Amino acid sequence: MKKLILVMLLTPAMAWTSATSSCDNAKEDLRHLNLAIFGDKSSNIDMSPKIHEAKALVNRCQMNLRTLGLTDAIYDQALEKNRREEIVRQEFILDLYSTSGKVDERLAAYKKYLTEGNDSRPAVRTEKFLKKVKKQAAQSYAEESKTCTNIDLRDKSGPVFNQGTDGWCYAFTVANMVSYRIDQQVSAAGVAFAYADNEFYDLFRMVGVTQDLITNIGFTTFSFRAAKAKGFCLEKDLPSEGFKGIYTNVPLAALDRLGKKALRSEIAREEFITKARALFPNLSKEQFIETLKKSNRATYLTSLVNKNCSNRIRTDDLEMTFFTKTNTKKFGHKIDELLSKKTPVEIGYNADFFVDAYSPTGTAYHSSLLVGRRMNTKTGQCEYLLKNSYGKEWRPESPEFEADGGHAWIPKSRMIEATRNASYIK
Repeated sequence: MKKLILVMLLTPAMAWTSATSSCDNAKEDLRHLNLAIFGDKSSNIDMSPKIHEAKALVNRCQMNLRTLGLTDAIYDQALEKNRREEIVRQEFILDLYSTSGKVDERLAAYKKYLTEGNDSRPAVRTEKFLKKVKKQAAQSYAEESKTCTNIDLRDKSGPVFNQGTDGWCYAFTVANMVSYRIDQQVSAAGVAFAYADNEFYDLFRMVGVTQDLITNIGFTTFSFRAAKAKGFCLEKDLPSEGFKGIYTNVPLAALDRLGKKALRSEIAREEFITKARALFPNLSKEQFIETLKKSNRATYLTSLVNKNCSNRIRTDDLEMTFFTKTNTKKFGHKIDELLSKKTPVEIGYNADFFVDAYSPTGTAYHSSLLVGRRMNTKTGQCEYLLKNSYGKEWRPESPEFEADGGHAWIPKSRMIEATRNASYIK
């Protein structure tokens, strides 16, 4: 009984203290909310929850907006603007997804959203849009139901690796495609080093540019040709994730700096060798020292790679073909044709939609591999299975997409809209 009375006595005081303390940093909290509400990406995301949060904060803490240089109507105006943008976002997705299957649930949600506010748009325009989307969805679903057969190639394309913070997506994609064809795990690190093993990049290395920056941007077709000319190194001989520092704690940039210090005798060669041994499992201490003696700062890393990967795989019969998106429908048919033949397809695309599915094509250019296809029976959408290179725990930030062990199921139309070009190995 005493305990109950104590709780009853403390509860109002605790609630009052919580409310008071929540206003201690009200200005700073409001500033952070405003950065999101009025930021560069606000037009791509429904900001109404944050706007309501800001309004609640202002009311609870009795803040005078004018003393902060803001108008009293700023959040009401922001809600109106956000509503107009949200209608555009929903229409974008409806129109897009109606080209790869059903949109029944989205259509119902869109109609409900329209009834929740007053809009100045003509009803005729809305009806015309709804009619178009319904017709488009019915036609596309009828077609996709016949052609969107289940394909899953992920087991044969090898494990999901993690490229870390470096831009080796092109190298991991090439390694995945080649591994699929030869049934042996090819090293993405070997592909990246082969891509930059030439006199042009030697000049960059000579003036101090680290190897990670040189290989941070690459193209699948060029890197494939370079690696094919040298022969592909196997993952067991050159562990790709090691160069990202994932299990060595020595990422490529740090390793490169250590190597250059060893060349200048600023540190003992043995110190560099101790750090690098896990990355070059086939080299003895003597081979390390010999290679360092004969190399300079422009060539020592590629020399170590070449010495370590002496047992390269020849793939003279493999060719990579590249095609661009000039016609959306034909582009999708080509991808489907390849997947139906059980051929993985590399895509170069803008990955901004991983964060927010409603945003149109952005600027985060990325390379990944399509390794599957299915008709999602819950949504009625034909979907592609995308294999990414950020580890098994990766998942798109947007809840729109189903994550699956470093892979994600993406509606076909959403994926094609974001893709600029594609390639495959024949």
